[in-house]
Amino acid sequence: MIYPSCILLEFATFAEALKNQYNMRKSTLTFGTLFLALSLFVGCGDVPTSTTDTGQVTEDSTSDTAEATPSLSPPECTINGEVLEGNQVWDSGLDLLAVIRADKDLANEDDILSHRIFEVLDGRTCETKFTTTLKENISPDYPYYLADIQYNAVNNYVGIQGHSTVYICDLANNFAMSELKPSYFTEREYADAQSGMILHLEVWEDYLLGYAQDCGPFAFNLNAEEDAQPILPFAEWQNTDDGRFHSLFLMPSGNGGQQVLLPHFDSDSSNFVITPVFDGPKALSTNIPTSARNNRFLVLRGEGNADQVFPIDMKQRQLIELPAEVAQQATQDILEWMRRNVR
Repeated sequence: MIYPSCILLEFATFAEALKNQYNMRKSTLTFGTLFLALSLFVGCGDVPTSTTDTGQVTEDSTSDTAEATPSLSPPECTINGEVLEGNQVWDSGLDLLAVIRADKDLANEDDILSHRIFEVLDGRTCETKFTTTLKENISPDYPYYLADIQYNAVNNYVGIQGHSTVYICDLANNFAMSELKPSYFTEREYADAQSGMILHLEVWEDYLLGYAQDCGPFAFNLNAEEDAQPILPFAEWQNTDDGRFHSLFLMPSGNGGQQVLLPHFDSDSSNFVITPVFDGPKALSTNIPTSARNNRFLVLRGEGNADQVFPIDMKQRQLIELPAEVAQQATQDILEWMRRNVR
């Protein structure tokens, strides 16, 4: 789809303003998604808009066919207490502002604030709609953080990152909250107090994805019929050179296919990269023994179409291009070819 230049300029400017106002943490997908969402609300050309004091947008109609969708300005609420960078997020669909804050009532004897008050405010009136005080996060001075929100234009979830557990709040369902503990493909060994510490958390479509130190990626299905459910990796390989886990998740889609995700946390840049393998979901066969899912190389095949071959390198987190004659061979022969030829 090609957008007029005025639309692109408008929502580039708006996205940057929103980023600055809420100091949202870096992410590879956040503002690409925001741009797509904003395109639904921005008008140009013959439909001028103006913002009223309440933040509502009014329009002067100059065309019988042109109808601009009203949009809201970001909330301008004054938060009682201290809020850390990245610890407030606005759900524009519900017009709710979620924050984690600290106040003097939760300070310890050394006047160290405890950032564990989760609060949701109305985006227009700034009235508190929901508030709860989370339990101490390992220690009183260890803060909770709001999860990044990525490609998520439908659901209204807010994730909360603790030291080794997470919370999810459903803003559209009476602010229902669940406490979740990550699950992994195999049992993890915890070398010290830092092992298992959650380094990143984000909402991605119907899923909550994260990464924990020495343990690797984890995931939860937020669209489960009851509470959010952990999703175990379909395959996992541990690199013996650095001890890091490389996990492969099969995420079901509404059309019956599956997307392959290979999440990765870059400790140098502190960036979390989800890495979808396919351009879109595919029908995949899962008829692979568990004992064959703990290697660097994995061969997936199409469901009902064994001629469709998807050879994956877990280390590089990508599909491998095979010579035509190799792609027609049996799975074990393909695996052997990858072991010999892929570095």
